This record gives sequence, structure tokens and C-alpha cells, in this order.
Amino acid sequence: MSTGEPNATSNRRTIVAVFLAGISVFLVLYETQGLIPAIREAYSIDTPTASLTVSATNVAMACFLIPFSLLASRIGHARQIVGGVILAAVLALILPFTPNPELLITVRFLQGVAIASVPATAMAYLSLRLPPSALPGAIGVYIAGNTIGGLCSRLLTGLAAEVLGWHGGLAFTAAVALAIGLIVVWLLRRDMARSDTTPSATAQSDTTPSDTAQSDTASPPRRIPSGLWGIYLTGFLCMIVFGGSFTMLGSRLQQDPWNLSEGTVALFFLIYLVGTVVTTYYGRLALTFTRRRLTLIGMVTAIIGACLTLVDSLPLIIIGMSLLTGGFFLGHTGASAAASTARPGVDTTRSSAIYLTVYYLGTSLGAWLSAVLFTDFAWPGVVGMCLTSLVAVIVLTLVGFRQRQ
Repeated sequence: MSTGEPNATSNRRTIVAVFLAGISVFLVLYETQGLIPAIREAYSIDTPTASLTVSATNVAMACFLIPFSLLASRIGHARQIVGGVILAAVLALILPFTPNPELLITVRFLQGVAIASVPATAMAYLSLRLPPSALPGAIGVYIAGNTIGGLCSRLLTGLAAEVLGWHGGLAFTAAVALAIGLIVVWLLRRDMARSDTTPSATAQSDTTPSDTAQSDTASPPRRIPSGLWGIYLTGFLCMIVFGGSFTMLGSRLQQDPWNLSEGTVALFFLIYLVGTVVTTYYGRLALTFTRRRLTLIGMVTAIIGACLTLVDSLPLIIIGMSLLTGGFFLGHTGASAAASTARPGVDTTRSSAIYLTVYYLGTSLGAWLSAVLFTDFAWPGVVGMCLTSLVAVIVLTLVGFRQRQ
């Protein structure tokens, strides 16, 4: 369906809107993570209860990704993205005024529900609105937005709380998220006024009739192919590595021989910016290398990085975590794009949601398993978990490739 304007302009607006939507919702996703001590003292609760302000949001996301993926085709992908962005920001504005921890945790759970509507829809929306040649790069830009939002969620809220207190920190982050959300509304205003389940004129002009037949609405969805489950497992294993390593990195750095402060340790999240660079340029890399090759390069890079972190040297740990982060995002971005690519008889929105559900399960397992291993074997136990998962991805990638020959 033509937008009545230059196709290139329409494509850019779509990509920028989804990029900003990712920033907005991920900006409020982790906003209480660095404030758990302050929340614990304010409500006179224990640390596990305070930590529910983080876990409740992630649990809600995992529960509602697939339902929202099914709802998107009924209410419209653009409308669902806009609704999730605005609702998540409005709920964030309520957080500083919650009088008790029960209400605070409830609002955080509802935030997770609202946030889920965006990742459940965004990648499939891009696949519907953009030509196939532009999709890998666009998804890389979207994931970069998620990375920026996740990074700023931790840093921005914490820095604002230093000046305004924890209530003010939450309010400041919410205001920023709402401002970004209003920009998303403006960028998607035309798409909200029409059905967006039909590929745009640009996408149609860049596809053959057989390509068009691969859209979400072309044929009834059937059982997920085994190849897609391999892609989902890739994301799961990659997130075990990424989530687990960063979860326990702070614990390692706050022990001998460094004994760094919590504020200094928080600066290590700036390593996430490596992922922003990798995802932004993934589209260009995909023009030269296949997804299989990029995944293998990413896993080998991450293995080298994980091994470097075994050395008790801060510069080598920074380099190692940077390599691990870059390698992770090479694997994750490729798997995300593959999960969202149109296939005959496969609903891309549903496929994207399944991928993300499995992906966030990897986050939970990685965080828990890394804590267990760190307790018993210190940092080498965490690295062992990472190496096992990374090698598993390499084997999975090679076996999947041979099966397609």
C-alpha cells in the first residue's frame, strides 16, 4: 500500500519510529534495577522483595509476548507499538507515587505487559513495511535502540537519582520515555490510520509474486519448522552467555583485588555500546557475509573475549567483555532477523514472539546459573558456562547448515 510519498522517506520514518520505540520501552524496563537498596529502605522490605520490582517486569514480558504477537494482526502493528510505548511511559510516571511495595510491584508487572507489546510486534512490523533487502539492517537498528534504552535505563535513572532522589530518578526517566513515545506517535500517525498487515509499496516492488506469498497473511500458519527452532535455541544460548556474564561481573569486580564501588561497576554497562555499533552495522556486514558466517565469527570472538576475562587485569577484562558483547550481538541480531524473515506458512509475528520468549528465558537461566557457578567456582565457573554455550551455538549453526544442503 503506497504511502503517497517517496518510498525511501517512508522506509526511513518506519525505521526511526521502531528504533525510538525500542529506546522508550527499554528505558523503563530496568529503571528500578539500580535503585533496589533505596527501594528496600524506603518501604522497609528485604532485598528479595525489592528485587521483584525487576523480575515482575521481565516475567510479564515473557508471558505476554506471544499473546501480543497474535493480537497485532487484529488491531494493527503500528497501533500496538504506539499503545505499548505510551502506556509503559504513563505507568512509569505513576511509580514514584506508589505508597506501598505491593502497588509498586503491581505497576511494574503492568509495565512489563505494556513493554511486551513492542518487541512482540516490532520486527514483524519491519518485515511487513520494508523490502527484504532492507530488513537485516533495519532489525539491527531496532536492536541498537533496545541496547541504548537498556543502557540508559540503568545509567540515566541512577545518575538522576543522585541529584533528585530515587523518586525523582524514576520520574525523570519516565518523562524522557514519554517524550520519546510522543515522537513515535507522530512518526507512525499515518500507519495507525490504515491496515498495516499488507506490505508497503516499496516492499512489493522489491519482491516477486512468490515472495509476496510468504507474508503473514498469505497462508495459514503451520507447525514451526525445525530450522526455526534452531534459530530460537541460538538466541537462548547467546543470552545465557550475555545475561549471565554481566550479572556476575559486578560481584567479581567488587571483590579482591579491585574492590570497586557500585557506581564504578555501573560504568561497565557502557560496554553495551559495543552492541549498539555491531547491530547498527549488521546490515552492511550481511551484504558481504551470510548469517551463518557472521554467527560463527561472533561466537569465536565471544570465546576469545570470555577467555581474556580470566586474567586479573582490568584492561583485559574490559577488552574481553567488549569482545564477548560484540560476538553476542552478531549472533543475536542474525537470529532475530532470521526469526522474522517471511517463510511460506509461517506467521512472522508469531515467530518473532517465540524467539523473544525463548530469548528472555535464556536471560533468566543465565542469571541464575551464573550465580550458582560463581558461588561454587568463582569467575572461572561463569566463563565455563559461557564457553559451553558458545560452543553449542557453533555446533548448532554448523549442523543446521549441513541439514540445509
